[in-house]
Amino acid sequence: MDQELVQYLEERFERQEQRFNARFDAIDQRFIAVDGRFDELKRHTGILVEGLRYEVQLVAEGLAMHIQVQHVQEREYFDRKFDDTHALIRSSYDHLQQQQDQTRQRVENLERKSPN
Repeated sequence: MDQELVQYLEERFERQEQRFNARFDAIDQRFIAVDGRFDELKRHTGILVEGLRYEVQLVAEGLAMHIQVQHVQEREYFDRKFDDTHALIRSSYDHLQQQQDQTRQRVENLERKSPN
């Protein structure tokens, strides 16, 4: 091959190599920038997750408190209803006892008055 052709091809190859190297360097820089942004995004996401975890914990504690208060209120309601029912049954029983006593008294009176 001709010396000029060899030199021409070498120069052309070097220019192409420099262009490729420049492009690869640019791509490397973009990857480095993206990698840096990715690390920043990971940190930011971690912070958001921690905040969300805290908020979920607050919601869970609030729900637990609500359930506990609701349970206490329902327990008080049913205790009052039980007391009311118990008082009503006791009153009915006392009334029936009085009626039984009156009936017994009448029977005794009738037995005393009737001649055998």
